[in-house]
Amino acid sequence: MAAAPALWAVGRDVLWCLGLGLLLAVARDLLGLLAGNGRVLCFLWDVLAFAAASVLLYGFSAAASSAGFARWYTAAAMGAGTLAWHWGASGLVHQVLRGMIDAFCTLVSRVEKAAWVPVAGIFFRFSARKRAKKAMKEKKRAQKVTKRKKQLQNQRKILYN
Repeated sequence: MAAAPALWAVGRDVLWCLGLGLLLAVARDLLGLLAGNGRVLCFLWDVLAFAAASVLLYGFSAAASSAGFARWYTAAAMGAGTLAWHWGASGLVHQVLRGMIDAFCTLVSRVEKAAWVPVAGIFFRFSARKRAKKAMKEKKRAQKVTKRKKQLQNQRKILYN
């Protein structure tokens, strides 16, 4: 059994793992925001996050931990960092992003109204004139057909009763 590390070393390990858990939760949340969070995707992101957490925990333990291997408090600190992101900052970040997206959509809508509506008005007036001209041509063509002189047949014989 390995000896317990000094209290200051345990504190340093806990802070490192808190930060790793926080960064892992940020990455998981960002992945969900960018790629979607459906049922299957959420399960996939969670599995990837757990795999990344285990790799980060054992990598940290082997490389920088004072004990040299994973201890319960490092795993607990990583979980606490993840929960700190979930309960503390995630909701605020989501609200800010929603507000930014709403503001962007409002801006695009206003720009569309300011730029597209006059262009569309010109286009529709042009097409209305074109339709009116086409209708006038059709009307004239129809009038020409109906105003043609009707030629009666010449009867060569006149029959009397």
